[in-house]
Amino acid sequence: MIFKIVRFKANLALFLTALIWGTTFVAQKTAMDNMGPFTFNGLRCLIGAFSLFIIGFFIKDDTKRKRSKLIEGGAFAGSLLFLALTLQQAGIVSTSAGHAGFVSSLYIIFVPLFSLLSGKKISANVWLGIMLALVGLYFLCVKDGFSIGQGDITVSFSAIFFALHIICISKYSKKTNPIHLSSLQFLFAGLFSMFSSFLVEKITLNGIVNSTTELFCAGVLSCAVAFTLQISAQRHVKPYIASLILSLESVFAVLAGYFILNEVLTLKEIIGCVIMFIALYLAENKKPYIQSKDKKVIKK
Repeated sequence: MIFKIVRFKANLALFLTALIWGTTFVAQKTAMDNMGPFTFNGLRCLIGAFSLFIIGFFIKDDTKRKRSKLIEGGAFAGSLLFLALTLQQAGIVSTSAGHAGFVSSLYIIFVPLFSLLSGKKISANVWLGIMLALVGLYFLCVKDGFSIGQGDITVSFSAIFFALHIICISKYSKKTNPIHLSSLQFLFAGLFSMFSSFLVEKITLNGIVNSTTELFCAGVLSCAVAFTLQISAQRHVKPYIASLILSLESVFAVLAGYFILNEVLTLKEIIGCVIMFIALYLAENKKPYIQSKDKKVIKK
């Protein structure tokens, strides 16, 4: 009973993470009118890191072992996050936003595949949920016919790094303080992004000032709050289930565009939203079993 309550709270935290990511996508979209993507990602990550550093200052790590794992995890997670965001942005230049959104979400396939390679067995209902989620994502993201171009291939590599980031968080979240881990990953990702922005973008004070609201919205909510919720939740949720819940970000992004930006919500998108929730229900309806190479069975 206690385990079910813990899992419910963890799933709810991931659901809120997807909700925040989806709604703050509006801020990301409007901020692009004033600055480049590297500058935006760098500043919002650094704002998120600073916010969490303030909170984390009052929280102690227990042991030196945890400190070493914290630095290691923060560096790995931050590097993977930076690579994922960079490849996504590089690919979107030569493909449509809808195609990029769909291909980026392929991490819901890569996460369980990587889990299989590490010796885990994933139940049939989870695979069914994943396949159905891909259909829902296609309905949500792809507005016209789908063909594979260079941009789509580049974005697909970002999906691999997003998947690796989820798995990385699943590993280190059990060994470190979630606030400290989250702050460090943003510090690394923010510094890498700002370095890239100095190389390829023109940074203007006026552009930063005009996007102050978007930067703080994305930095505090999307980074500091949402990613910390993700790290905390993944202590109790298997990575492939987490990836399915997090993919609801696409649903909330569409709904936020409809309610906040007055964008048109088509029948196809509504069907996609419904399919996504059905997919998640199917994946969680039966309790999956995870079987390691040592034949030890763990009930989720």
